[in-house]
Amino acid sequence: MGRKGSRYTLKEKLACISLVEQGITPNAVGTQYNIKGEQIQQWVQRYHKDGEAGLKRAWPHRYPTELKLEIVQKYLTRHTSYPQLAREYQIPNVAVIYQWVTQYTSGKSLETTREKNDMRDGRKTTQLERIEIAQWVIANDLDYVGAIKKFNVSYGQAYTWVRKFKRDGSMGLEDRRGKAKEDHGQLTENEKLMLENKRLQARVMRLSTELAVREKIQELERRNVLKQKNIKLLKNSHKK
Repeated sequence: MGRKGSRYTLKEKLACISLVEQGITPNAVGTQYNIKGEQIQQWVQRYHKDGEAGLKRAWPHRYPTELKLEIVQKYLTRHTSYPQLAREYQIPNVAVIYQWVTQYTSGKSLETTREKNDMRDGRKTTQLERIEIAQWVIANDLDYVGAIKKFNVSYGQAYTWVRKFKRDGSMGLEDRRGKAKEDHGQLTENEKLMLENKRLQARVMRLSTELAVREKIQELERRNVLKQKNIKLLKNSHKK
């Protein structure tokens, strides 16, 4: 491994994860293979959450300019770290954030060439769908990538809806273009109850996943402790 700028195979990622699960820290594994410890930690988190499928995801390569600006400003004003921001905004490559900060501080634009076409990669939605998607993303710790896969929308759509929903609630997700009868912003009581039910389901699912990951980590820690004890016992028996 240790090929700067290259992509790692599933086999290589699993090898690193295996070492971490044996009790070696991500930084130690990273030092051995010339990979950033934060990158390995992200692989471990994805593997615990989604198994091997979490290591094969096709991550989006374009992000809205307003999202980039928000992240850059948060880095510059709140003294947070690149890995923390990557986890918070579900960005798989820490180096991407570093590039944005470098561009911004050097006076370069954060706009991407095909950004105007990003919304076309999604699909038409009703206000009800937009509210459901925004609630799901919020309930799942801003998992925009998960929303793209689950609801078949673009990153730019999901990000914009969450931002508007946080600021203006369900009214912020009205379609104000024309007079679409099916999307006039007035939700029925049944629709409101359905959205609340889905929001609670998403929250329960997230908490269940967190619990499963925590239990998995605790089990690995117990195994590691027992392994260390067995090694000590063997050493002591040899000395006698």
